[in-house]
Amino acid sequence: MKTLIVRLVGIAIFVVAFFLPAVRGAETGPGSGPYIGWTCAVVAISASAGIPHLFTAGAMHDKETLGALCIILSGWINPLVGLYLLFSIWKKLVVVRRVVAVAMLVGMVATWVFFVKAPMYPLIGHYLWIGGILIVLSPEAVALFRGRPALETE
Repeated sequence: MKTLIVRLVGIAIFVVAFFLPAVRGAETGPGSGPYIGWTCAVVAISASAGIPHLFTAGAMHDKETLGALCIILSGWINPLVGLYLLFSIWKKLVVVRRVVAVAMLVGMVATWVFFVKAPMYPLIGHYLWIGGILIVLSPEAVALFRGRPALETE
């Protein structure tokens, strides 16, 4: 029951973050933001359409490739949260859940690398988004350290 309550709190914080200012550009003026969380999510997941471009001749040496790869990875965090929650229903999928959790953490690091390259600054929505995800993942982390699947933690 504790696991369910913790995850519900994390989901609530995660969802609220989509309606708050998430990032702003380094410059001031038109187009510098702030950008609301859901718009950041749409832009990031839309970047996946650029995946084929990353594998064209010469693109791997393009100085923008790292930034593009980072925004693509960050765009997949939200779908992975959904998959993680779906896989949380079945306790035999603990290994799959943990792989998805690690992928989300890699996506978070990619998001921060993108912020440095862009440059962009995180705002309250970003911090709540990250915090909500970490709260959702926390029962899994506790269970990992205790050597049990997360559904068995009480």
